[in-house]
Amino acid sequence: MSNDASTPSDDITDPATDSSGTAGGGPEGIDGSTGQVVEQVDQVAESIQQDEGPTRGTLRDVADSLGISSAVALRALRGTDDIRPQMATRVREAAERLHFPLEELADEDSHHGVVAVLVNTMRNTWISDLVRAIRIELTATGRSAVVVPTRRRVPEYPVAADTEAIESLVRVGVDGFLMISDLADMDSVLEATGDRPFAGIGCSREFVGRFDTVRIDDEVGQGLLVDHLVGLGHTEIAHVGGVGAEVARERAEGFRKAMERHGLAETARVEPGDFTEQVGHTAGSMLLRGSKVPTAITCANDLTAIGVLSAAREAGYEVPEQLAVAGYGNTSLAASGIAQLTSVDPNSDRLGALAAQFLVDRVSGHEGPARDVAVAPSIVVRRSSSAGPRPAQERRKRISVD
Repeated sequence: MSNDASTPSDDITDPATDSSGTAGGGPEGIDGSTGQVVEQVDQVAESIQQDEGPTRGTLRDVADSLGISSAVALRALRGTDDIRPQMATRVREAAERLHFPLEELADEDSHHGVVAVLVNTMRNTWISDLVRAIRIELTATGRSAVVVPTRRRVPEYPVAADTEAIESLVRVGVDGFLMISDLADMDSVLEATGDRPFAGIGCSREFVGRFDTVRIDDEVGQGLLVDHLVGLGHTEIAHVGGVGAEVARERAEGFRKAMERHGLAETARVEPGDFTEQVGHTAGSMLLRGSKVPTAITCANDLTAIGVLSAAREAGYEVPEQLAVAGYGNTSLAASGIAQLTSVDPNSDRLGALAAQFLVDRVSGHEGPARDVAVAPSIVVRRSSSAGPRPAQERRKRISVD
């Protein structure tokens, strides 16, 4: 899968970047003179409860609840000398209220092992953001992460998993494996990992129950896009996706359900496409050069949407005046000034951090049944879908000349 990561909206300040906050201080009101800290913790706790499954707070959640950076929150939890005692107390109280696993904290100088992050490809902006979230959470436990591409092409099969690389990681003693999206030849991948702990991020529902999974609630995500477009007056809405991975099919099904909920099942169209820009361009061209052109198109991810935007430009359609386009993933591509693409934000920071916590639990001996959490996404509206449907045009009458 080539799903992509979330990036903060242009008009939102990210309070948890490492450059925000100071080591010993914090925003006004952090000293307890106002109720702002409690209110922020409550808001973060409510946001966490939107997830489906056995969810809990991450280091980023603790930092966000107090308006400080993840680095400052971690130093406060570790009790380093550069953090004021009052700040350390506030951070620990927030961590306890958000059910952050304090028992897994390690000292700054501790090193407990390495986690391998298995990916299909490195050509994916989503992966870099997820890996960043994973590393932040693992750092709190004294662990590090290595990213390992697992997809290789061999003459006998169009796509195969590089199980030799995975087996080598087992031999050198990695603590466990995190999988980003569905990998090719999953049975061989799981066999190669042996008895090492394993967790999936952004994977399809078919793996629920086999190992710990932290998924995107794609039915909610597609519903947000369709609700937004229908609210603008669009009824002729198409979706590009459904091909290439089970997650793509799940998103296409989520699109169909959302259209049915609005009484638009008969007009719901799915143009086959995967997660690549090239196929997005081809699918977009098919939709825009057909006899019945939609007024809005949703896509399986942002890269596919970029392909659709290119097809719209070639076909002479102005976006958003004549065609609304929306992506999925809220990547840097979506946020760029050129694309200004409306997109679903899957909350990638939470996806990566929560999966890292689950894996550390397993490394530490947790033997309960496989856990599954569906993280609630949100929508970031930008220019690409800021207009209603284009005015209907009369069809030209054919004139026959004898």
